Formats: sequence, C-alpha cells, structure tokens
Amino acid sequence: MLSNMTGLAEAVGIDYECKSTRLQLPWKVLPLDLIPRAATVITTPEILDEAPPPRLVLSCGRHGVIPALYLKKKLGDQVLVVQIQNPRLDPAQFDLVIAPRHDDVCGTNVIRTIGALHNITAEQLDRERQSDLARHINPTGQPLATVLIGGPTSMYRYSRDNIDLFIAKLNSICYKHDAKLAIIPSNRTPTAICRQLTTAFADEHFVWDRKSTNPYIAALAVAQHIIVTGDSVSMITEAASTGKPVFVEHPWSTRHDDRIGQFHEMLQQDGITRPFEGRLIEWTYDPPNDMPRVARIVRERMGLDEPLARTAKHNTAA
Repeated sequence: MLSNMTGLAEAVGIDYECKSTRLQLPWKVLPLDLIPRAATVITTPEILDEAPPPRLVLSCGRHGVIPALYLKKKLGDQVLVVQIQNPRLDPAQFDLVIAPRHDDVCGTNVIRTIGALHNITAEQLDRERQSDLARHINPTGQPLATVLIGGPTSMYRYSRDNIDLFIAKLNSICYKHDAKLAIIPSNRTPTAICRQLTTAFADEHFVWDRKSTNPYIAALAVAQHIIVTGDSVSMITEAASTGKPVFVEHPWSTRHDDRIGQFHEMLQQDGITRPFEGRLIEWTYDPPNDMPRVARIVRERMGLDEPLARTAKHNTAA
C-alpha cells in the first residue's frame, strides 16, 4: 500500500507525509457503509487535523477509506481525495478511484490500471544495476534469477511440503541453466520458510537475511529472469515493470479466488507472465506502466500544469 501511495505522490511531484490510520472497535469489524465519516472512528484522530490542510489525500486499504472520506466531508473542494484499490463502497464518494482491472470497479471517476501502482522506474533500475549492492548479489556475473517470496493468504498456503517442491524446481533451473539465484523474502514470509530457503541455497546463492540493506530493487535490476509467488499483486506488477520474463509460482493455491485468478489470467493473456515450471525461457513484452497516465490525471484535477517543486509540505493520508 505504501508503494502504491508514495509512488503516485512522487509522480505527481509533491512533498508528502504518510499517515497510518487504523479503525478502532467497534468500527473495524463493521461494514464500511455503517461507519460514520468521523475522525473519532480511528485510533489516532488527531493526525487528521493538522494545518495547513492537504491539497491531495491518497488512501489505500480498508483502514484508509473512512479517514479519506472524513477529510473530503470536512474540506470539500479544497482537497482532491483519491482512493487506490477497490474501496468496497460506491466510487462516486471519492474524487477519483484508481483500481486494477481485476478489481472490476466501474464508474465515471474510476481509472483502471493493469496491476498495482508502484514507485519503481527505469531510471531507478539503471542506477541500482551499477550499485555495490547489485555486485554483491551477483559477483560472478552468471545468469541470475531473482526469486520474490510473499507470504500466506486465504488462498495461498505456505507449507513445508510445498516449499520443498518449489526448492526442487529452483534447483532444477540452477542445474539446467547454470543460474545463480537471488532469493528475496518479504516481511510476510514466515521465519521457518526463510530458514528453509537459507539452508537450501545460502552456500552458493544470495539469500537476503531481512536484516541487512533491502536488496529488492537491486535484485530486480540485475536479474535476467524473475520468479514471483502468486500471492502478491504488487510484487508481480513491480517485477513486470522491468520488462524481463516473469514466472509465477502457483502450487500453494488452496481455493479459487475470482479476483486474483482474473489478475493472473489477464497478465498471461497480455504475454507478461507465465507459470513457473522449473525451466527458464525468454520472451518479450511492453512493460506495463500506468503511473505517468494516472499522475497526469491527478495533476490535471489539482489544476497543476507541471509537477510541483518539492518545497512546501503536503500530507498524504494512508
């Protein structure tokens, strides 16, 4: 969610402040339609009443919807309120809603994107490719496959047996293609899974320990191929921003999810991703990049002809 919001704020060209908002009881267990548009429904209402008022509010996720609508109710046309991802409410309550195609959100103020918004740019990847961290990830210059690991969801189960099968497929590409691996777990990856991956690969490959500097962007920059677990729309979209072959690992699916299933189907139909089957192949596609279009629309709605110089501080509510 932070990547969605900070990426858009930076693309619009304004200074921003991230604020984490959480609904409190009893509101956090109620449908959004039943929650008052009031600051008192969140755990830290004081963070929404700073001066000067923001010109732009970006919200993302269930806990950001009501604070954003409260600010719209309070400030009216002084503020542009933009909801990122499906708000699970009538989109007309916001000035703009930016949602990926698979969320199937419709409305005259809805901007549909291919996947999740993010803050990864081609210029950033070029810089990271020349960094010391990139050289540390792959000092030998061998073909490198970056492996992005998410975490359990209601649809994806991370059992030891499933990880064993995944490890076997990763070993297969190392043998067949003489490939090096850069394995990047996320904050959601269970500790036991991290230990399992470290035991299997740390002697000969790069496995991030989640303690040192985060190598995520550098690992994307230096990879020839990218393998991503299917639970994360954001990681898959960020991997696709590189234009490199993106393989999606699917063996942990425990039930059908129409929304996530539609996302994967769309990206495969667009020629962006393919299922991971224990081998590396090459293909090309135009990297999806919705951010410039979305940022241009937001700037237009704010009355900005050009991106603002980052001098004045504005708030971005999360």
